[in-house]
Amino acid sequence: MKNLEEIEIENDIFSVSIKFSDLTISESEIAYTLGYIDGKIPPDFNEMLAEVISGLPAKCEIKAGYRIIPISFIEGDNKKIKLSNLIFETDKIVTSQLKNSENAILFLCSIGDKMENWAKEYILDGDPTLAFFIDTVASTCVESVVDLLHDHLKEKFSSIGLVVTNRYSPGYCNWYVSEQHKLFSQLPERFCGVTLTDSSLMMPIKSISGIIGVGKEAKYREYLCDTCGVKDCTYRAKRIKRVS
Repeated sequence: MKNLEEIEIENDIFSVSIKFSDLTISESEIAYTLGYIDGKIPPDFNEMLAEVISGLPAKCEIKAGYRIIPISFIEGDNKKIKLSNLIFETDKIVTSQLKNSENAILFLCSIGDKMENWAKEYILDGDPTLAFFIDTVASTCVESVVDLLHDHLKEKFSSIGLVVTNRYSPGYCNWYVSEQHKLFSQLPERFCGVTLTDSSLMMPIKSISGIIGVGKEAKYREYLCDTCGVKDCTYRAKRIKRVS
């Protein structure tokens, strides 16, 4: 477990310091994400992948943070939660997984825009394959950042007798991506250097936001992929890989 440093920048709002050297970048995970089920990339692509991975440290500007906020549930409605005085329509999968939580952790992580700009350069140069590799590695990298933050939160809260749930993001588990606007309204402006477009797209693109429940009676459960209709979900792919 990495010993991450955090600073409380406002009341119950924290910035977490994550260095690139803290991350675990798995080539087999990248290969799987690229569609190679056995986790092995064909030799012709090895050099291409090595080039992308070698460029990662200089092109990742990692920022991570979270806010702790009270959570409550609406009796008789399993599709909504209440954070402070704002109603979130999270749908029943997310709502059921957050139940028994006393507070919510709203998190945001980003690796900046250098990776996406690098991919755009190769698109303009007529090399979409390398651009696709860069985009995939960038996605894997920001997921690794969130994994590390999640592990940090598990350790932090377990030390005071609390349990954190799995994490959920707008756009997954039938939670509409438009709910990003509500989530961002609960965070400081440009938190972690991230902004939101009118269409709910985060900028930089390689950013992840979401919610984690925390409480004495909260439970960590694996994703309910069998009941979710999103077929190209990152978390579905991870779950399939673990159980295959």
